[in-house]
Amino acid sequence: MSDNKSHATLTYLYRVFGQRILKLVLKRNGGNLAAAEQVLQDTFVSAYTSFHTFHHKSTYFTWLCKIALNKLADYYRQQVHQNSRIVIPTIAQFNTLIDPALTSEERLVLEELRNDVNRSLNLLPEDYRRLLHLKYYQQLSNREISLRLNLSPRKIEGRLYRARHRLASVIAAASPHLKPR
Repeated sequence: MSDNKSHATLTYLYRVFGQRILKLVLKRNGGNLAAAEQVLQDTFVSAYTSFHTFHHKSTYFTWLCKIALNKLADYYRQQVHQNSRIVIPTIAQFNTLIDPALTSEERLVLEELRNDVNRSLNLLPEDYRRLLHLKYYQQLSNREISLRLNLSPRKIEGRLYRARHRLASVIAAASPHLKPR
């Protein structure tokens, strides 16, 4: 289908189904209008870019609803990722914290912090340790990690999320004086 025809079809679909899909998303997200509007926009952008893959195995409405639900999941996944406050400093970052103006007591506390984080990392399952190492020590992007591990970027995001939260749990249990943010 040509771009003009797919554009015209999606414009028509937006007029016919846009409000119904918006209501579906509003119902699923608890009434957050701003989020629902963003998801609706993302839905139709995605529908436009993947219109050539629609093979009439379902109705347009069903197809658009499925895209909308996937986009809603993406929206919340992105929100969780953006709101995650757990940061794993690299050894280089720890080393930059050592300031000649620090007292010996402050240096001792910093060294203890470094050891606590490394002990906590060692308590994680191997796959989480490797993932965190690639992300924070080698400072690879999610795309680079996904290529290296032969996993989709979406799977990498999910696994990184779980790895960071597992690390936070381990730190909280093993080192109660450290409180992840």
